[in-house]
Amino acid sequence: MRPHPAGLPRLFPDDAEPPDARPALLSVVALMIVLVPMVLLTSTGEKATGLALGLPGPGEDLPPELPGPVESLRVQRVEAGFLVTAGVRRTDVLASAGDLEQQELLAPDLPALQAHLASLKALDPARQRLTLAPAPTSTAEQVVTWMDAVRAGPQGELYPQVVLEAAQVGPASDAVPAPAPPGEDAP
Repeated sequence: MRPHPAGLPRLFPDDAEPPDARPALLSVVALMIVLVPMVLLTSTGEKATGLALGLPGPGEDLPPELPGPVESLRVQRVEAGFLVTAGVRRTDVLASAGDLEQQELLAPDLPALQAHLASLKALDPARQRLTLAPAPTSTAEQVVTWMDAVRAGPQGELYPQVVLEAAQVGPASDAVPAPAPPGEDAP
């Protein structure tokens, strides 16, 4: 080992060769050759999509639905399945203008619901919107499943615009009683 010009011994000797970086670089390149095509083959755009929310601002109403034979359409989750309520404009000769017939149907499961919605869609193909009223005990996963089911069925697109209605909480007897005013005895 050569001494330092100031008389101190050198910390790193001059005759040591730098380590060979080729094996480390080669392993990184080999990993990229395997990983990049695998990521490109296994990823799809569908997995990264979300639901578009078109919400009105404060104090605004939803834009009006185009007029058609079906005036209103509501799907409510009940214990026995799904209750579909449709306000269908009467088109017979004796009906006066604006007469609506309320049709209700209980669908026990999603395929029956989709079949009934498909028949209403055939009656009014221009209608795009329906209201979905989940039960108070419905989970978010169930609501998203139902939204997907009313958007598209086995026959094709049904109602792509789904308006969620707030879930109705039980009867008023379940409510917590208000505290008694000061000076009065509680019941």
